[in-house]
Amino acid sequence: MKRPAIFILPTVVVAVTVAVPVVWGDHPLKFVHQRPTAVHWAGSATEQGRVWGFGKDAPPAEDTGPKVARPWAEGSPEWGVQVYWLDDPADPDNFVQGKVDRIVKYVVGLNANSLSVTFPYYTTGTRSNAVAARPTTPTPERLALLLDAAHRAGLRTTIRPIMDEDVFDYLNTLKWRGNIAPTDRDAWFASYAAFLAPYLKTAQEHSVAEVTIGTEFNSLEGDPRWPGLIDQARKAFHGELVYDANFDNWSKGPIAVPADGTGVDAYPPARSAGDDAPVADLKASWNAWLDKRGSGPQPTTKLTEVGIPAQKGAYKTPGEYYKKTELNEVVQATWFTAVCQVAQERKLRGLYFWSLYFGIDPNLPTNQDTPRMDYAGRPASERAIRDCFAQTYELPPSQAPG
Repeated sequence: MKRPAIFILPTVVVAVTVAVPVVWGDHPLKFVHQRPTAVHWAGSATEQGRVWGFGKDAPPAEDTGPKVARPWAEGSPEWGVQVYWLDDPADPDNFVQGKVDRIVKYVVGLNANSLSVTFPYYTTGTRSNAVAARPTTPTPERLALLLDAAHRAGLRTTIRPIMDEDVFDYLNTLKWRGNIAPTDRDAWFASYAAFLAPYLKTAQEHSVAEVTIGTEFNSLEGDPRWPGLIDQARKAFHGELVYDANFDNWSKGPIAVPADGTGVDAYPPARSAGDDAPVADLKASWNAWLDKRGSGPQPTTKLTEVGIPAQKGAYKTPGEYYKKTELNEVVQATWFTAVCQVAQERKLRGLYFWSLYFGIDPNLPTNQDTPRMDYAGRPASERAIRDCFAQTYELPPSQAPG
């Protein structure tokens, strides 16, 4: 592991933190992330504001930030990025604003028109009846900084809470959020509703388009308590309430969660594809998976997570980020190009790429230790996303994800 760099400024000292626990893919896993630039300040919040021009002592600044060239509008696809935010409570809001601005600028530079912020909440085990925020869960006030900056840039926004899985020890037990089994479901849903409440309020107050009401809860789909939870959420938030299914359950048929729509975290394997597979072969694999829900255009289908490790053998298991093989960035870039062409040809509702971690500087180059699911700093993968999002097509009117 590289040593953290130390910088000295006239009034403040900053240190770069390089060991950050983070989650990736459709079954998140904790590991050391090598590229965050989480800088901690020794000075007061007021001093930080004077240094960077933030805070109450700074004069109001003209909004000269990045702007989306072609904002999302009804009838156009959602070209999106999933930003994963594991908060560092040591960072003051002034400094978080700097991270926010950096991420939004990068997302706009990918030609995206949509940003979804995914963030963790926690439980104590698969049979637990409660969920809760922890210090690494960004507060609603912190989220508002990103939401407001995204809106200034012209981005459509989604907030997407997701259950952290570190407690489950997936590699040894095969337990994950998709097979939780609360012993008292009334208590679990009540606890979950209480956790969601302040985030729904923030979503409403900060013009969020969509809130993901649940993610990858295979074992809870069809539970009769969902309608009550969703009805309660509608009282606080008046935008779209959606549910994101895991790719395995989604391919079997409609998901029994009565939200406004269903997205899908899409990691379907291309088992016969070698590392040098052409785009056409990968498209055939994507189409075969989508065909399980019907052939032809699918204007209600939204791929809420699409990611793959930049390494050999990844086509066979694109969601298997916890095993590390030889680096191969072409694999990631080609996968992105293939799914984008499929989205265009089948007129999907939208496509969100994974993963972009909130705490990194996405402009820094990658190295051998960079998590393989990262695409920031991988030129071919970034180019595939930019080229994808430069295209557009028309959707039938009033199509919600399904």
